[in-house]
Amino acid sequence: MSEHIFVYGTLRSESTHPMAARLRTGAKLIGKGKVAGHLYDLGAYPGAVFASGERGCIIGEVFRIGANAKLLAGLDSYEGITGAEDDMWARVLVEVRLDHGGTVEAWAYGLKAMPRARVIGTGDFIADRRLHRRKAAIP
Repeated sequence: MSEHIFVYGTLRSESTHPMAARLRTGAKLIGKGKVAGHLYDLGAYPGAVFASGERGCIIGEVFRIGANAKLLAGLDSYEGITGAEDDMWARVLVEVRLDHGGTVEAWAYGLKAMPRARVIGTGDFIADRRLHRRKAAIP
């Protein structure tokens, strides 16, 4: 069982979402990293399809949650993980390449099925949101 979690969207440290604040308070930020796969724009949040050996990458952050089962259960609830077959998400183990070197195994929330949505080519949800806000502001 991993003591780390990889987040790539509304849970990243730059996010103003209350659950991101809870993660920042209850866990230690290890650093930025990348995981093989593709990131999709689902509107207010992204969705990841992880695939080792894939050329695309998903950019995010790794937090050390340790043995904080309450925090992990809260994150599962936030992501809609109920254990039912029709859950949209699954918590899976991924290998994260850390920007400062090395790798770490971490939990991450991935989509169970390939979505019909725009691929975020950069793999970075936060940067993609900033870019789209700038474009929308230009008349």
